Amino acid sequence: PSHFDYIGVGREGGSRGEFVPVFFDTRRLEPLEFDLFWLSDTPNVIGSNTWGGGSIRMVTWVRFRDRRTKREFVLLNSHFDNASESARLLSAGLVRDRIAGFDPSLPVIVTCDFNTPAPNSETYRTLVTDGGLVDGWLAGEQLTPLVGTFPNYRDPVPDGTRIDWILTNTRVEVLKAAINTFRVDGRFPSDHVPVQALVRLA
Repeated sequence: PSHFDYIGVGREGGSRGEFVPVFFDTRRLEPLEFDLFWLSDTPNVIGSNTWGGGSIRMVTWVRFRDRRTKREFVLLNSHFDNASESARLLSAGLVRDRIAGFDPSLPVIVTCDFNTPAPNSETYRTLVTDGGLVDGWLAGEQLTPLVGTFPNYRDPVPDGTRIDWILTNTRVEVLKAAINTFRVDGRFPSDHVPVQALVRLA
């Protein structure tokens, strides 16, 4: 539909490579500011990859105004490296530090394929246990059973590994959370199953 839009570029620059875009409904949200940074020692260098990861990785963030409530918030979207725990841990530290640089009055939401399990990973510890962010799956009413979020087009594993997370700061209240196993004629639209949350900006 024409009222949906996105902000983002390819991780290799321009239209090249994987995107980690932020999609939004223009009827509800107005983007006020956005930027991109790469998960490396040189985050402002397009396409940089200095931490030994298997792929170039990046973050897209957008500061929105809710047209209905006039509240502002920041949403960050990313995809951490699948090959290197060290790269994931460094990525978590950079994301944590960038969030700390935002106006502390702003609600913050992070969506990401972290490629590492919650809650049993150093990445999770950096962002949640020690980092002050909140795990949306644990914070709200769970509307669906827990399943592994990377079924790779197969049936999701009950009580499986949750590598896709929605994190928030304390200015966001997570009301409900779900893992969406929607399929058509037995076919999934992605190798991951979406994690969803209903939130209220505090």
